[in-house]
Amino acid sequence: MSNPIPKLVLHSDQTFELTGARDAELLRSLSGKKNPKIVYLGSTSNARRKVFDDCRKYYEKIGFTDVQLLEPEQANNDEKSIAFKNSDVVHLSGGEVIPFAERLRATGCDHLLKEFVQRGGVVIGVSAGAMILGSTFKTSALFREKGFFVGLGLYDFEIIPHASEMFPKKDAVKNFAEKNKVNIYTLNDGDVLVVQGKKIKVMGNVDFFRSSLPLK
Repeated sequence: MSNPIPKLVLHSDQTFELTGARDAELLRSLSGKKNPKIVYLGSTSNARRKVFDDCRKYYEKIGFTDVQLLEPEQANNDEKSIAFKNSDVVHLSGGEVIPFAERLRATGCDHLLKEFVQRGGVVIGVSAGAMILGSTFKTSALFREKGFFVGLGLYDFEIIPHASEMFPKKDAVKNFAEKNKVNIYTLNDGDVLVVQGKKIKVMGNVDFFRSSLPLK
């Protein structure tokens, strides 16, 4: 398989007031569909069903009425494959980054997601769902997570969501980028980072911190 050409919409958080109009325009443009089919993949199982219900209502408010929940532990391989093949957009929720990455690997959804991207599908990642799409997510350590830092490899930088709330002093992020030899985009709630192929478009007050050291 060739390297994927990603179409990614990366968020810190979604609210109708701050991101609704942007998401409506972006998802229609990137998917080529007026009412794209969206599959929701959460960071945990249906213990957080209310989070899915809130997300479904968000998409319905911006005109997207076909939003399905995928619980990969409850589906066989064929069912998971069909869910990805029948969708135009995959939504990756927020939550804890490392358990989310482990869930994708354990259920085979990491490979299905990469195949989905190679077919031209759109991925929208929110918070943890945005972070795990990179080659690494070392920045999860800033949120006191410990574990495996290898992501899906769909972009070569790192994300810090909720930046103004969690890291109001930018020196902490700058120092982390230098120490860990990574480039970092910081997103505040309401900001959007769009990755389309090699093009990166920022919407909002996004900051970029470049490591002066060779990247790992």
